[in-house]
Amino acid sequence: MEVFKYNAERVNKINRFMKKLLELTESNEKVILFKEYEKDIEALTPLDIFYLDFYANDTELSIEEIKESANKFVNVFHKGIFKHSSLGDHPLFTKLLKENKDIQNHLSLIKPYYKRGEILNHKEELKQIFISCNNFEIKFNKYQNIIFSHLEEKVPSTKPLEVLWELHDDSKLLLKNILSLLDTSDEDELIKQIGKYHYLIFGIGQKEEIILLPVLKTLVSEEELDKIYNECLEIGFVFNDEKLEPLSSEAKDNIRGFFTSKTGKMSIDQLIKMLNHLPLDITFVDKEDTVLYYNESKDRHFPRTPAVIGRKVKNCHPPKSVDVVEGIINDFKNNVKDFEEFWINFKGKTLYIAYYAVRDELNNYLGVLEVSQDISHFQEIKGEKRLRNL
Repeated sequence: MEVFKYNAERVNKINRFMKKLLELTESNEKVILFKEYEKDIEALTPLDIFYLDFYANDTELSIEEIKESANKFVNVFHKGIFKHSSLGDHPLFTKLLKENKDIQNHLSLIKPYYKRGEILNHKEELKQIFISCNNFEIKFNKYQNIIFSHLEEKVPSTKPLEVLWELHDDSKLLLKNILSLLDTSDEDELIKQIGKYHYLIFGIGQKEEIILLPVLKTLVSEEELDKIYNECLEIGFVFNDEKLEPLSSEAKDNIRGFFTSKTGKMSIDQLIKMLNHLPLDITFVDKEDTVLYYNESKDRHFPRTPAVIGRKVKNCHPPKSVDVVEGIINDFKNNVKDFEEFWINFKGKTLYIAYYAVRDELNNYLGVLEVSQDISHFQEIKGEKRLRNL
């Protein structure tokens, strides 16, 4: 395992370089500046990125401002960090790299139609290509729910992870926009948005391959890589129909013993199976905002893997919605509310999502219970349906 050597002096120099670069407008000035810091840039490691002021948790820059300069700096730093992009032959990296390649191969199907005068004549072909791009969410889910979770406690800042999550969301909005434009005759806008989408997806893959995955490789043990791979199997890989087997069978939880309360008694095994058979997705977050439990319902609406256990709840949501989630929890903690609800249209279903403050007998806050349920069937119910013979 390669170990990146963090060098505070080098990081400080790169911080100065970044600030100066954004202040310059003339190309010749930028070339001179680059020459001045060239040795430090070439010595940069992927882990250094997580120590830079621009990407610190307490940075004054918004995620939008960071995104605006992200590609520029990745290109500038490419020569240094690319030297560390060899990931070895662990199945996790092999599959993730293949997934990126398969995604790029899929996007290359656009090329024959991506020219003025051709796009509008091949809208149906393009529509099918872009509809399949919805599958990219499988990849995004693995990073957001598994890989990010394994990195959050190991890196000095989670800001680069937040930025990458935001780029995932940007790509989904762009894709939705492209599919809408394919029902119009706006050729110029289609060309613009398709080019933007292709560039964005390529950029996401590049940041994974030369920054994020090399950092994962150096900070995570072989045993943990095996665990991450097995968790990724639960979500799957884009454009992969191959039956993949776990690397090793993990020890099963000890489920012996009984759960006892004043309302009844059952074995722990019975309790687990009962919770998993509920037609609900439930997640419990404790008073320290740490995820402690989720049930394994048959048709879970949002992906969950064991990587979420022990994760801070703010890291389980897209950057744009973190303030909303934290606002609900703070209201619960401060006894402003005990309950919050909303409902959304999601993949052809109507999802009802509710948050409940969990308190003890003295009204002390213990945590929050999140419950989501598909209520599409309930919306169709009319009249009565009685049990037979009643």
